[in-house]
Parts: sequence; C-alpha cells; structure tokens
Amino acid sequence: MTARPRMAVAAAQAPDFATLLAGAKLPERSVPICMRADLVADHEAADRELEALLDKPTGKFNDGRGELKERLLQLEAEMTAATYAFRLRGLAGAGFRKLVAEHPPRQTDDGGVDPRDAIGVDISTMFDALVRACLVDPELTDEQFEQLQAALTDKQWDQLATAAWNLNTRAVDVPFSRAASRLTPDSVPG
Repeated sequence: MTARPRMAVAAAQAPDFATLLAGAKLPERSVPICMRADLVADHEAADRELEALLDKPTGKFNDGRGELKERLLQLEAEMTAATYAFRLRGLAGAGFRKLVAEHPPRQTDDGGVDPRDAIGVDISTMFDALVRACLVDPELTDEQFEQLQAALTDKQWDQLATAAWNLNTRAVDVPFSRAASRLTPDSVPG
C-alpha cells in the first residue's frame, strides 16, 4: 500500500490591503419570494386528492393519478416562474447609522423606550425605509415600491426586512458549502 502524496501548501502571504480595499464590496443577499402565493391552495388541494388516490387500491389503469401529478408539476412550475429573487445590499456604515438616527425608538409616557422598539429603532417605520434603501434588484419607483408592500404578506415583507437588517447588523463570514465539501476528495471518509 503506497502513501498518498501530500500537496505542498503554499506559504500564506498577507494580502495587500490597498488592493483589498479598492475591491471592497458591501454584503448582498437574495430573497426569493413567490408573487403567486395564491397557487399554494390549488397545490394543496391537488396534493390531498392525489394522496387519497394513492391510499386506496385501484384496479383501473387511469384513475386520475397521472393527471393530478401533472397538475401538481404544472402548479410548481407556475410558482417557480412567479418567484422573484429580490437582491438586497447592505448600506455603508454611515448610511445605516443615518437611517437609525432618522427612526429613533418611540418613547413611553414615562420617558422610557417603548418595548416594541427594544432593538433601538422605531420598528413601525425603520424596516420599510431600510428595505427601500437596501433593495437593488428590482429597481422600483416609489409607486411600485408601495405596490410591492401592498402585494406581500407580513411574513413575506418580514423576509425582506430581516435580510436587510441582518446585512447591516451581522458579521460577514466566509460561507461554507456542504455540497461542495462533499465533492472534495479530502472530505470523503477513508
């Protein structure tokens, strides 16, 4: 049995800071949101119907299973086609601090901070402004932005707001891909 040769590890060189600074980019996130969430009810109904057919024995060649399967696949394709990946970009520090200053936490009657605003901002106004400031794709007019707000559920809006908040308040770590790791020869159990 021969030993596996080890690859020589190049001596790590410190990166040139000026080069890194010149190429610095703000963090970005993509938030996929289905704009045709009404189709979920149709999908659930067809799925229940198919489950019921699968639970009972059949002597028929065509009892509707194939059609229901196709209907489910069609609905899934429609929902996928109606999903938009909203792209948000974090704000440079001064831009985020300015937004925070523009949306101070509400005060209680006794002069304290309203418990709803425990994160240090007026949550009733901050998140709309933050999503608007961070949204880079799609580029929306003010009217379209208002239409978007009216078209999304609170949960969908919260997905955008949470991503925008996290882009500006969380550390940026180098991501790890489990899928890519599985393809790396050294990660295969030996």
